[in-house]
Order: sequence, then C-alpha cells, then structure tokens
Amino acid sequence: MTTAKPKAEAMTVTAWKGGIDAWWRALEAMTEGARKMHEIQLKAAAEAHASTESSRKQLAGAVDTEAAWRIQAEWLSRNANESLTYWRRLAEIAGETQAAVAACVTAQAPFAMPPGIPGQGGKDAMMQMMDKAYRQWLETTQQFYAPKVT
Repeated sequence: MTTAKPKAEAMTVTAWKGGIDAWWRALEAMTEGARKMHEIQLKAAAEAHASTESSRKQLAGAVDTEAAWRIQAEWLSRNANESLTYWRRLAEIAGETQAAVAACVTAQAPFAMPPGIPGQGGKDAMMQMMDKAYRQWLETTQQFYAPKVT
C-alpha cells in the first residue's frame, strides 16, 4: 500500500525547485551581461587600435608642428568621447544585468531580498558608482594633460 506524500513535503520540494530555477535564471542573466560587456570591450579595442594606427600615420606625414599638434588634439578629443561612450555603455549593461538578476531572485522568493532594496535602487547605486569613478578618472586625466604653467 502506497501513501501520498504529505502536503508540506510537496510544498517544500516545489519551493526548493523554484529557488534553484530562480538562481539558474540569475546565472543566465549574469552570463548574458558578461557576454555583452565582452563584445563592447572587443569592439572598443579594435576601434582604438584602428584610431591609433590612423593617427600614427597622420603624424608621420605631418608637415610641421602645428599639424602634429592638431592631429594629436583631434585624437585626444575623439578618444575622450569614445571613452565616455564606452564607460556609459558598460555602466548601462551592469545596471541592466543587476536589475535582471534582482528580478530573477525576487520573482521566486521576495522574502530573500532585504526590504527597502528595489531593483531600480540597485541600478541607481551602480550608475552613481560608475559616474563617480568616471569623474575621478576624468579629473586625473585633465590634470595629466593640463598645460604646464612656468
């Protein structure tokens, strides 16, 4: 004679399976975010190499120092803009990934997350952290390239 499983045991197994599924989806979201970041990094590296090589060739053909300074200034300006775009996109991907992971985890077990930490708050915190890091980098770079006062 077989007996049916107790209802509490069936609920526990179902909850356990749901938790594993939620963490699996979170892992997939993290993997997707890492893949996107990797693609951005490869694209940026290829573009930076091409830009540097093009500027090197232009500098080799510069007829005077004024032309060399102009080429260098254009290269620095272009790279600063591309750097902004690169870091902004990485920050966006990080925020999207963090929000996706939080959604996966909280969808299955909302009690697993501490109260008062919504998915958007984590994304905002990440964006603020990236913005602060970028501003520090920019200030350092500007100090490095600032004209020397004699």
